[in-house]
Amino acid sequence: MAALRLQMAAAVLIPLGVLAAAASQSWKDITAQAGDRVERIASLADERAQRTVESDRLVLDRMRDLLVPTRPAGGAVPPAPDTRELGRALAGMVADTPSIRALWLWDADGRTLAASRPPTADGADIAGTTLHSQLSAGQAEVLVPPGQEPVKGTAAPSGVGAFSQRAFTLVRRLSRADGSLAGIAAVSMSPVHFDDFFRRATRDDPATAVALLSRDGRVMAGGPVPAGDARADTSCPGAAAVWRISPLDGRERLTACRMVANAPLVVMVGVDRSQVEAAWHQRLGWLTLLTLPVMGIFCGTTLLAMRRARRERRAAKALRGAEARREQAESALLRTQRLQALDQITGGIIHDFANLLMTVRSGAEILCHRPHTEPQREVLDAMLQAITWGERLTRNLRTFSRRPQANLDPVRLSDMADDIAELLRPALRGDIQLATDLPPRLWPLRLDRTEFDLALLNLAVNARDAMPRGGTLRLAAANVHIAPATRESERTGGLMGDFVRLTISDTGDGIPADILDRVFDPFFTTKQDGRSTGLGLAQVQSMVGQAGGAALADSLSARVPGAAAGGTTITLYLPRSDEDEDGQDAAAGRSPTDEVPDIDGNGRQVLLVEDNPAVCKVMQHMVEGLGFAVQATATADAAQVLLTERPDISLVLCDIVLPGGRDGLALAQGVRHMHPGLPILLVSGYGDKVAEAESLGFVIVAKPLDSTHLRQALARCLAPTQPAPGTGAGTGRGIPR
Repeated sequence: MAALRLQMAAAVLIPLGVLAAAASQSWKDITAQAGDRVERIASLADERAQRTVESDRLVLDRMRDLLVPTRPAGGAVPPAPDTRELGRALAGMVADTPSIRALWLWDADGRTLAASRPPTADGADIAGTTLHSQLSAGQAEVLVPPGQEPVKGTAAPSGVGAFSQRAFTLVRRLSRADGSLAGIAAVSMSPVHFDDFFRRATRDDPATAVALLSRDGRVMAGGPVPAGDARADTSCPGAAAVWRISPLDGRERLTACRMVANAPLVVMVGVDRSQVEAAWHQRLGWLTLLTLPVMGIFCGTTLLAMRRARRERRAAKALRGAEARREQAESALLRTQRLQALDQITGGIIHDFANLLMTVRSGAEILCHRPHTEPQREVLDAMLQAITWGERLTRNLRTFSRRPQANLDPVRLSDMADDIAELLRPALRGDIQLATDLPPRLWPLRLDRTEFDLALLNLAVNARDAMPRGGTLRLAAANVHIAPATRESERTGGLMGDFVRLTISDTGDGIPADILDRVFDPFFTTKQDGRSTGLGLAQVQSMVGQAGGAALADSLSARVPGAAAGGTTITLYLPRSDEDEDGQDAAAGRSPTDEVPDIDGNGRQVLLVEDNPAVCKVMQHMVEGLGFAVQATATADAAQVLLTERPDISLVLCDIVLPGGRDGLALAQGVRHMHPGLPILLVSGYGDKVAEAESLGFVIVAKPLDSTHLRQALARCLAPTQPAPGTGAGTGRGIPR
């Protein structure tokens, strides 16, 4: 009996166990199939929504072209489009695009310009509405759901009736090339178009519900239709279908959702749980009738094999990914090391090549001043041409090694408004507005464009940090003439003549009065935690000084201590260029020697510190030719000894790059400390420390140089006043940075 009972129990329990396993697996299969189906439909609906929105945006682009036609290069401004022609064009667009119900076009003030269907008698203006305010403030697009008025708490204009009920509308701001508001366009998309597509996609399973929703849960198209003001939950935890209870009708569905990539829309596809359970019950009946234990075993074995294969594939993929990442990291490291090595080699080549060119140029100039025949003159001209090519090659090498030489290029601020806006907007936050006022008749300038752009970025970053709660950064320029003995001339350090005054002002907290005079000092900063090097405004002053102008700082809080309002204004005075409208130098007829000052050394002692013997001989010859007596040495330590032994030395002429433990900049700083007032002229063909030397106020002349540039540099160095720290000094040939 015991054996029979065991056999009976086995006969009942084993089939029941097999049936339970089969039923469980059957439920999983049916749920997976239903999930695949709703995911596939969701993907199709998502693709259709994206295509429709993209098509509608192309229509909006065409509407912008109708309202703001492209101005041909050098041509006149196109005339304003005729409203009747606009209406016919919009009607034609609607006829060509079945997904569009209607089109509207308003001007910048919100008045109706045209519509694909005639508005009602009381018009379709949106002036004064929240929708118009949002787009005027800079918002690019607004999606208006069905049934939502364009203005919360007010009635919609009757001419905009398609904004409500069974239509949703995409409204776009139309901007001109300068960013100003040109008009507003709207395209109303018919939900019927989506409803027809949803019906076709679910014709094999009418119980499947498809809905197109806004991100806040409003039903745009499809169903189920919400009860009252109910909204759907549009959160999409993943691409796979999950069981969810819809707030629209309270029914549980296996739901797949997709966020539409190019619009604030969500596609949701769900199959009712009762439908899935009905299919499962049907299959469960067949499983009850047919006991297929072998099939269950095979299914389990196959399932295990599939899981094992997936694990193996994931492991292999992870291994290949790790190997690829390692190879990429090694390749990037090798490239960085090669570039660093090449940069160091290039820097050394620049220095040596500048010395070589200087030696050859000096020799050629000496020969040019001696009697020579015409064939000899041709050879000398060829030598000077080759030297010029070598100097051009040196500039290219500086650019390659990321130490470009400063070049003053002709520019007009009037033509740079778009470039300046494009340069500064990425550096500002979204809560900061950028306003530019650059009149069309500003005078031409000569600037180092790279340094000018960097100066604007430094000022924009300072303004951004000074406006933590948002504000406005404004750039304005005007032509000014500074007369002698005026307040403006006194504030700018004695500037006189024609200038372009560029003001950069913010609405931030301002600068305290006790530090206003120090803001241009190198390394001075009020920012904490190492967020600033203190060289931003020093670079601005250096750039302006290089161009021959001046920089001033004003602050509302500095002028009115304790004032509620604040703000800082940086004013740059940039000298007018001597170029006429055709870009020709008005002073081209002047002889270069007219601009070279006369210098008589009168036997004064000059300490020359240069480690290259050939360059040392050339420079000694040029300095002695100006009437100076030269004491030459090759190292900083030897120069320090000579300064101690020879108190009659009246000027130090030193190369920045020197052998040994101290370079020329360190020597210059030591001389300035030990011998205050002793003029120092630094020479460099390599830009590694030029920026630091400029920020410390040293006069610098670039290699290769000739007697003219040396004479000009010595005149500046021996002038009664040294350049202010941070302004730097150039040679007209540019100082490598």
